[in-house]
Amino acid sequence: MTAAALALLAALPDPGFAATKQEPPAHVVTITVPARHGAIPHRWLTYPGPPRADVLLPAGYDPHRRYRLLILLNALANRYDSYVQDGIVARIEAAKLDAIVVMPEGGNGWYADWWPQGGHDRPTWETYELDDVLPTVLARFPILPGRRSHAIAGFSMGGLGAVYLAGRLPGFFGSAASLSGFVDTQYVAPISNPLMAGLSGASPTRDGLNPIYGPPGGFYADGHNPTRLAANLEATRVFESTGTGVPSGAGVANATAGDPAASVADVYGSVLESLIIDEMASSFHRALVAAGVDVTYQVHPGGHDLPDFYQEWNAYLAWHPFRPVPARPRSWVNDTVAGHGKLWDIRYRFVAAPNRVVRFRRSGPTLRVSAAGSPVTIRFRRHCALEMRTPATIDLSGRSCESAGR
Repeated sequence: MTAAALALLAALPDPGFAATKQEPPAHVVTITVPARHGAIPHRWLTYPGPPRADVLLPAGYDPHRRYRLLILLNALANRYDSYVQDGIVARIEAAKLDAIVVMPEGGNGWYADWWPQGGHDRPTWETYELDDVLPTVLARFPILPGRRSHAIAGFSMGGLGAVYLAGRLPGFFGSAASLSGFVDTQYVAPISNPLMAGLSGASPTRDGLNPIYGPPGGFYADGHNPTRLAANLEATRVFESTGTGVPSGAGVANATAGDPAASVADVYGSVLESLIIDEMASSFHRALVAAGVDVTYQVHPGGHDLPDFYQEWNAYLAWHPFRPVPARPRSWVNDTVAGHGKLWDIRYRFVAAPNRVVRFRRSGPTLRVSAAGSPVTIRFRRHCALEMRTPATIDLSGRSCESAGR
C-alpha cells in the first residue's frame, strides 16, 4: 500500500468509535437563586444560603440550542429537590420530554406574597418566583421564545402555584397544570385539616391561612384564589386532575407493602383527596368552563399520595404541555391584587398596594383599569409610560403617550 493510501486511511473516522459514541445523558444541576426582589428570610429554608433550584437538563443538552421550559413547583412540606427524591425527575427523563425543567424553591409559602398584616416576616414567594427565579433561568439557560414553549405545573400546593402564577404572567406561560392541586383557597372543608393551617400556628381550619391571604372573605384572599381568577387563564391551556379518594390499585399496593407509616399516610391522603382536593378541583373546573378556558379535566381513583401522583404525572405528559396556544389575543381580562406585573405586552405598577381586586380589561386598542385605591403607571410601548388615577381608560393605538390617556 502506498504512503498516500495509508495517509488517507488514517484520516478516516474509526467506525468502532462512531458506533459507541453516545450523547450526554439527562442530568440535574443545582443553582442558587438569591431573592433580590422577593424577600425570603432564612427561617423559611431548611438549608443555609440563598434559595436553590434543581434544573434538569435533557439528554444531549447543547448550550447553543434553545429548549422548551417547564417550571415544576413543589408541594407543601417539600422543597426544590423533592422531585428528584420522589422519583418524578426519573419519570421525566424516561419520557424524553426534551425540555429544560426548573424546580425552584417554594418552601411552605403557598406561592403568594403574604398578607402584609399577618405578623410574619412577610415572605414574598410570588414575587420571588416571577421576578427572581424566572429572569435568572432565562438569563442562564437557552430557552425558546413564545408562550407555547413555556409550561408550569405542580402537585398539591404546587398545583395552586402553577395555575395562580400562570394567570399572573399569561403572556409567558402557554400551559398550566394542577395535579391534585389546592385550587380553591376559600373552600370551607367539612373536616379539620392540618394542611389548611399553613405555617400560621393557628387552629387547623380555613382561618389558618389568614396570615397568607388575609381574611377568608377579603379582597386579598379573592385575589389569590385560582377559582375566583379562572378568567385570567382564558388563553391558556390547562390540565387539571384529581383523585376521588377511593384507593387506586397503586395506592392499595403501597398500603399493603408492609410499611405502617405508608399505610397511615395513604389513609390520610385518601380522606384529604376526597373531602378537600376533589371538591376544590370540581369548583375550579366549573369556573374554568364558565370562563371559556381550554381545560382538560381528569378524575380518577386515588388519594393524595405518591403512587397516585405518579399516575397523574404520566397523564399530564400524555396531554403534551407544549401544544399550540394563542400567541397574543386582542381582548382579555385579568384580575389581580399584585402591586406590579406584566399582562401580555403591558406592564403595570401601582403607586401603593391595591386595596381591592383590580380588573384589567383589554378590548382591541382600549385598556381599562378598574378602581384600585391607588394611581397606576402603565407601560405599553418603549419609552411610553403613563401614570394615571384609577379607574382609567387608555387608548393603546394613540400616536403619543399623551394622547393615550383619558
